[in-house]
Amino acid sequence: MRRFAPATLMLTAVALLWTVVVGVGSVLGAAEPPPARSSANAVVKLKDAKLNIEHNATDEDTGFQGFIDSEGWRRLDVIGPGGKVLRFEGRGALAKLGVTELFFETVEPENADVPIDEMLAKLPEGNYTIAGPSQENGKSARRTSGTALLTHDIPAGPMLVAPVEGAKVPTHGVVARWKPVTKTITGDPVRIIAYQLIIERDAEPHPHMIGKLGLSIYVPRSVTSIAVPDGFLQPRTAYKWEVLAIERSGNQTLSSGSFQTR
Repeated sequence: MRRFAPATLMLTAVALLWTVVVGVGSVLGAAEPPPARSSANAVVKLKDAKLNIEHNATDEDTGFQGFIDSEGWRRLDVIGPGGKVLRFEGRGALAKLGVTELFFETVEPENADVPIDEMLAKLPEGNYTIAGPSQENGKSARRTSGTALLTHDIPAGPMLVAPVEGAKVPTHGVVARWKPVTKTITGDPVRIIAYQLIIERDAEPHPHMIGKLGLSIYVPRSVTSIAVPDGFLQPRTAYKWEVLAIERSGNQTLSSGSFQTR
């Protein structure tokens, strides 16, 4: 099930380059401070930069997600501890206009085909710099840059309590419940910062809608049950639902189920 995410511009020419980039540093003299950079050449900080792991405990697959928000960019390179791993580039009629928000997901191979350790080896833990030329209304005079932290702390999947799998429920008075998550998938302690509940109608959406008819809500880690608003569930309708456990670096694991209304 796809997450509810900001509208994004699908970009072409995304290159996955698993090569090591060696940085060359420079030493500044202690006697004099570095010259001030003019405002025209100053780096514009990205409004937001996130990189995280999403694990599906029900389907047993794993992938990477990211989110970027800025004043506008034309190209962005993602560079981590192992070098350059991804490039986003706008081309065509909208390239000079500039892109602001971008949400992206990788393919999520089944763990039986690509073990989790093999997936994690593609992106080591650490800080990832996301940077490139800024772009806004045809102007590209500065660079934009931000940093995203990636850890390998993957929460265990929430245990869904109610509705039970395949249950037939009334349209009113339904409460979604799950058990709290306290461990990672490897059994280590984990700090959950929030849960996300998603309930969607199990049907194809309108062809011009980005998402399915449904609801999505984030709640504090102390909350493990939510009453479904009366009037939301329709009679004799199939639904899919899931709960995501989100740990403090942003990695998340989901468990999913299904039910029907009478």
